[in-house]
Amino acid sequence: MRRLPAYLGLGIVLSTLAVAYARTLAPGLTWANSGGDGGDLITAAATLGVAHPTGYPTYLLLAHLFQYVPIGDLAFRTNLLSAAAALLAAACVYGIVQELDGSQTWRSSVAAAIAALGLGLAPVFWSQAIIAEVYSLNACFVALILRFILRSMRSAGAARAWPDRFAALVVGVALGNHVTAALPALVWLTIATRSTAPGDRRHMTVRRLTWLCLGLLVYLYLPLRAAAHPPVNWGDAHDWSGFWWEISGQPYRGLAFGLPPAFLSGRVEAWAALLAGQFGWLGLGLGFFGLLYGGGAARWFRWLSAALAAAYSLFAVTYNTADSFAYLIPAYLIFTIWIGLGVTIILESLERWRPYAAPGAAVVLFILTLAAAPAAAHQVDASQDRRATKYASSVLTSAPRQAIVVTTSDLDSFPLWYYHYALGQRPDLVVIIDPMLDFSWYRENLRFVYPALRIPESTGTSWVDAIVSANRTHGPLCRTNVKVQPYLSCESVMDPLDWTDPKAW
Repeated sequence: MRRLPAYLGLGIVLSTLAVAYARTLAPGLTWANSGGDGGDLITAAATLGVAHPTGYPTYLLLAHLFQYVPIGDLAFRTNLLSAAAALLAAACVYGIVQELDGSQTWRSSVAAAIAALGLGLAPVFWSQAIIAEVYSLNACFVALILRFILRSMRSAGAARAWPDRFAALVVGVALGNHVTAALPALVWLTIATRSTAPGDRRHMTVRRLTWLCLGLLVYLYLPLRAAAHPPVNWGDAHDWSGFWWEISGQPYRGLAFGLPPAFLSGRVEAWAALLAGQFGWLGLGLGFFGLLYGGGAARWFRWLSAALAAAYSLFAVTYNTADSFAYLIPAYLIFTIWIGLGVTIILESLERWRPYAAPGAAVVLFILTLAAAPAAAHQVDASQDRRATKYASSVLTSAPRQAIVVTTSDLDSFPLWYYHYALGQRPDLVVIIDPMLDFSWYRENLRFVYPALRIPESTGTSWVDAIVSANRTHGPLCRTNVKVQPYLSCESVMDPLDWTDPKAW
């Protein structure tokens, strides 16, 4: 009975967020909310391929499991993974706030519910919870690791063996989803529980490292699947050079901390505006109030989480892409924990001052948290976005038989991958991404995917021209453009050839 308010509050949070996500979830493949990579991730999961660096093996395996859910198409089922991960992340925030308070009263349940709803309904977090992307799952893992950190800090002695092993395994698997989970993972790995003897501390560290490495074995998925040459096979990670190219994110290394100094002030302003846009001025006040004046038992956790939030913010601000705001999600997650602490302090103070004022304040805060939901829903709603589907359907319908379709960017490439490779539509076509032809591993994989396609070993001109020249008598050349309609323009139609037939030559 003492836990009844906690269970009731968690039930309200999860049911509210589930309804919000169900009403705004993308119905399939989408370009909404900077979701252009969704086609790559969904197709890689469906074909058990290798997605763009860093490979995301944990995400791909979980997405593949979700694709067996008998609802909607493959893209919709993969979107469900993001929604489920977002719900679990909110549940973890709820549990962290409750544990930081420790009173198991109605006040702690209300504070935890407001914190969890604040995260789940924050526009940036919500936007990633309803599309196929890795950020919602990353937030879930970060929240879990934060709870592991809190448990370690509050433990009176050495952590119990099997829960600690399980936590280490989860941390390793988390690193298989997104490398930024390494920030809280490093903190959890090195933190020493209170009153732990030096010998026990060494034993605990070795145990954690061992089980963390077992979790990291999820990365074996990449070379094992790359060796099978699936249609989506970034880096061809079957050997060490390709594997390192993939997991180290080599194509994107220059983007990390690569923002030109001239743009830094604008990014900082955007960071501040985004933070205010997630939680409003009341939320900002509650969050910073909770950070500064949270309960004494939460002191070290508060400032440790502040350091993590600052690190995530620095990485997001200096990452040189337009959609780097998604890297702020763990920082927002931490901020909602502070909001929960701030609400706890206010409700406790009101109850001491005027016992009947606290419930009224709780109701007001809860209503204000929900009041921001309609505006956020309008901002992130992906339920009506069918641009990617219309584009891919138009291209595949209008493409001549046995055509070579050349694309130039993520937006015009990944939707075609989804329909061509994952759904098996128009197997007579060849889909080639022009910029990726500069990579030898991509050309080699094309030879496996399209056995009848002639690809020169070298070229003195552009690779597309060289391929067209080598296959001149066997099919039309078509190019896509997502900015104009019709999306596809083709050159002269020649005698067709079945590209998938290895005996065609």
